[in-house]
Amino acid sequence: MSLSSTQQAPASNVLPLADIHLPPAPSWGLSLQGYGLIVVILLSIAVIIWLIYRKRQQGTLKRLALKQLAQLTPRQTSDIARLLKQAALSHFPRERIASLHGLAWWHFIEQQLPVKKQANVHFSSRSDMLEQALYGQHALSETNQQRFYDDVRYWLSHALPVKKVIATATTKGHQHA
Repeated sequence: MSLSSTQQAPASNVLPLADIHLPPAPSWGLSLQGYGLIVVILLSIAVIIWLIYRKRQQGTLKRLALKQLAQLTPRQTSDIARLLKQAALSHFPRERIASLHGLAWWHFIEQQLPVKKQANVHFSSRSDMLEQALYGQHALSETNQQRFYDDVRYWLSHALPVKKVIATATTKGHQHA
């Protein structure tokens, strides 16, 4: 038997098989839900980055104020008070605090601390003494200078950055008209 005779099989021996059908090639495209999920994830990442940036920027102002305070000595009462006012103006609306002075100012400063920490500063109880020292009528004793310095450092550390904005200003004292 020769090779050519085996290749030529009679037509009656051919099996009726159908062609093999393969599934379609996988698609790398996403459905609408897939694209929506990607958009939601990207927006979430953008919001988180923005919140971190904002928080860090607020912390930067606090660190700067504390650094400036560290460069002052407790004897520089007016410079410390000026730094306190600048820090407050950078974190609170100007309309809310620009007109405050005297006891109203010191109450406002104390009220910006968390409730649990308000007892640790004594601005309003020493307001008369502080006002006299700031306007050159009587100098503070070394003990009171150190207390004022410590109170300002405590306030800068715990009141800034502002945790929440209070809509109305609470003032207990005199205001400019």
